[in-house]
Amino acid sequence: MTTLEIISRLCAVTETLSEIVKKQQETIERSKVEEEVKEELRRMVNETDRELDVIEYHMRRHCDTDDVGAFGKEQPSDD
Repeated sequence: MTTLEIISRLCAVTETLSEIVKKQQETIERSKVEEEVKEELRRMVNETDRELDVIEYHMRRHCDTDDVGAFGKEQPSDD
């Protein structure tokens, strides 16, 4: 598996985990959980979502994970 494939799969898994967390957050919002706990969890989800966006942005500097045609081909490094 190439570096590009590994990164792409990690991004996909991370995105899936993020969607799971968001669904859990929606369930918590509708439940009888203290407002303070809900707010803390909301903040944590939002911070993590922003961090994932930043990480993905910086990863694109190393490879374009949307370039499906590049799968199976190693990209030259900037080292």
